[in-house]
Amino acid sequence: MIPSFWAILSTLLFSLSTPLSKILSTRYPPLFLAGLFYCGSALGALVGFIRPLGLPTPTLHAFVEFSGLTLRARLALAGSVLVGGVVAPALFVWGLSGAKASAGSLLMNAEGIMTVILAVLIFRERLTVRLLAGTLLGAGGCALLSFQGSLGQGLWSLPFLGAALLWALDSNFLRFLSGVNPLVLTVWKGIASSILLLALAACFEVWRMPPPGDAGLILVVGGVGYGASLVFFIRSIRMIGVSRTGAWFSFSPFFGAALSLLILREHVPGSFLLAAGILFLAAILLSESPEAAKNPEP
Repeated sequence: MIPSFWAILSTLLFSLSTPLSKILSTRYPPLFLAGLFYCGSALGALVGFIRPLGLPTPTLHAFVEFSGLTLRARLALAGSVLVGGVVAPALFVWGLSGAKASAGSLLMNAEGIMTVILAVLIFRERLTVRLLAGTLLGAGGCALLSFQGSLGQGLWSLPFLGAALLWALDSNFLRFLSGVNPLVLTVWKGIASSILLLALAACFEVWRMPPPGDAGLILVVGGVGYGASLVFFIRSIRMIGVSRTGAWFSFSPFFGAALSLLILREHVPGSFLLAAGILFLAAILLSESPEAAKNPEP
């Protein structure tokens, strides 16, 4: 198995959720929808549909034993839930409700860029010339998308960029939890995030219970795009580190954008194609760092 297998699988699964999330975001408010996505995330891990892929099956004791976590790990878990499990997905769904899914998905390249920046500035991972070039190119591509009307009318780049920053911060929080069984972490993060999101939805949003067809689709999107993707993301961090995992994840927006164009038949201006080319080159530069390959996270 190639070292980056889990990062690539996480990337593909998350990208599948974008066009379906766009469809659902027009029917349900963001906090409520994000809360149900994370219900699906927890259920997806609990039913064990990803265990045949070779992940260790956690015992019941593993689900209740968190006393062994250090204070730093507990703070990282709380930050991961609040930042990556509550605010970021709500911003992402909110952005999809008003912007074109293809451009919004492509703009999420900012997450891989910000993951690398945070890993270098805060956690002192090594910055190579190649990573620097990829970061600068990626920033230019995101700026082109934001200001040339690819997203639609209004400042719809802001919720996507906010979600990208918070998920990048979440990726770096997860480095302190890479020793926890990924299935256990996904279940508890899904439960905690869904409770908080649905509580906020009950206070601030007007919503209706989805019919069975929509409910099933929401849970599947959450189970695959959030649950399984997170499990494989954590497993990748354990094997190749945060920077390289985040770099591979920067390819997810291209798959999400392509699926959105195919399924939703969105019209995009010429600047979208130029930005896509710039961001793709940036993603290639960010996807392989020789120095990171020599110094993976333990």
